[in-house]
Amino acid sequence: MLKIFSSDSCGYCRKLKAYLDEKRVRYDVIDVNESEENYRKLIDISGQTGIPVTVADDGNFVIGFDIDKINDMAGIAN
Repeated sequence: MLKIFSSDSCGYCRKLKAYLDEKRVRYDVIDVNESEENYRKLIDISGQTGIPVTVADDGNFVIGFDIDKINDMAGIAN
């Protein structure tokens, strides 16, 4: 299961979620605007404030909408 740190106002976040929906990949959304705690978790994991950040169960993460890295992380065949 992937976790996506995002916000509703982020265009790349919407693109990423639509892509994962199309590929039928399950994920949880953590809205960084929802709470200070979510925002701090984003910074703790990625070391920065840019979104989207996609996190795998093993702790690996991808910053931004890097389709090749997302595919690798989610096990999506190119």
